[in-house]
Amino acid sequence: MVDLLTREYEVNYSHIDNRGIAKPSFLWNIMQDAATVHAEALHIGPLDLRIVWVLSRMKARLTRPLLPYERLRCETWCPGIKGASWYRSFSFFVDNKPVGDAQSMWVTLDPETHRIVRPSAFPEAEQYLHTSRGELFAPLPKLSCDNVRLHHVHEVRYSDLDVNNHVNNVRAVELISDALDLYKQPGFVSELQVNYTAETACGESLSLLTGTADSARYIRGEADGRTRFEALATLSPLPDPKEGLV
Repeated sequence: MVDLLTREYEVNYSHIDNRGIAKPSFLWNIMQDAATVHAEALHIGPLDLRIVWVLSRMKARLTRPLLPYERLRCETWCPGIKGASWYRSFSFFVDNKPVGDAQSMWVTLDPETHRIVRPSAFPEAEQYLHTSRGELFAPLPKLSCDNVRLHHVHEVRYSDLDVNNHVNNVRAVELISDALDLYKQPGFVSELQVNYTAETACGESLSLLTGTADSARYIRGEADGRTRFEALATLSPLPDPKEGLV
């Protein structure tokens, strides 16, 4: 049984933005990969359970930005199950020093009806429970903002899609980053929570709305009047180059 999965990822220039630091989507990309590999190792992947794994909520934190060609060690484990959600945790290290962590909640869907299938329907869920390391974290909260404005509209195309033929969760983070205008921001995204509420198909038009909630930046993606995803981002100052990274 694989209680803890460890994988190492290199930050290359395809992950770097115009300011020379890793885009927020880099973390989502490696977490998607690590979660998939771990699920396969536990024999609870899509083919094993004949289901579709869907990310419902994810929150990541970084203590500093990530730089080109740094090697990030990602550790992931399963703290347990609550209700319809399968919980998953992550920790990140560079040169054996902690640089961040993340929490996520997933649901399983029937591939035909796309209705939620609760973990209790699978005897294999015991494998997930037995990999618990530490305590189950508190459920990631709902997000909301009353005062938003339209930032831009994005028409969903081929490059946005995943194997389920909907906007990939990593691509959603890139759209969120566009709405944050990161190319001209003086800080890096030190904390980001994304809640995925509905799928978005090719050809749909996503309206990206922005606002402020509790001093954090709020972003909502809407299509046909329905919320498809929401995010809350905290930006922190970039380290002084003279002081280096801690």
